[in-house]
Amino acid sequence: MLLSDTYHHKDLRRELMGGALRVIAIDGLAGLSLRKVAASAGVSHAAPYHHFADKAALVRTLGYEGLRKLDDRMARAEAVAGDDPGERLLAIGTAYVLFSAESPAYFLAMGAPEMREPHPAEQDEEHGETWERLVSAVIACQSANLLEPVQDPTLLAIGLWSLVEGLARLWCTGPLSGLPQSAHGLEPLADSIIRAMFAGMRPTPALPAATSTTASAAS
Repeated sequence: MLLSDTYHHKDLRRELMGGALRVIAIDGLAGLSLRKVAASAGVSHAAPYHHFADKAALVRTLGYEGLRKLDDRMARAEAVAGDDPGERLLAIGTAYVLFSAESPAYFLAMGAPEMREPHPAEQDEEHGETWERLVSAVIACQSANLLEPVQDPTLLAIGLWSLVEGLARLWCTGPLSGLPQSAHGLEPLADSIIRAMFAGMRPTPALPAATSTTASAAS
């Protein structure tokens, strides 16, 4: 029997969001519907419309909350990494990938097509500073000569973002999803892959200038 919507009213929005996360975890985004969300939350089919105009609005709400949670996860990892700019950049990249395994429903909502079409009323929704955090970490590495200083930091950040996003999706919904999510699973894999790409983005050492003897021999 459904509990009354009045009983749930104080926390109805949160319970609906929790119901949506449960549905996504089982059926994916394609299987999400407000009817299923209502059933999962134990309220009437009409109840979700008190807080969300439609399914797209609910998905965007979850996506924005997911971005805030991701940014918190990245901030904690960055703080633990200490003062080394390279380790801080690696930490936030690994945190991005781990978040996809820890919170797959949020991760899917963050990448949903609905997130590219926000309603004007949602434009000011807080969603963390993941992109700004990544760019700042790249700039710090450039200042420490750990990344090519003459490169546009935005382009370097996009490259790193593409790597962690791709790895996260391979793990969350792709062929890597069957690997064990343990100490021998995602975290060391992510760390190794990100370190390898990071090493490939380091500045190329300048070749030593030719000595006069070498120059004479060449002539």
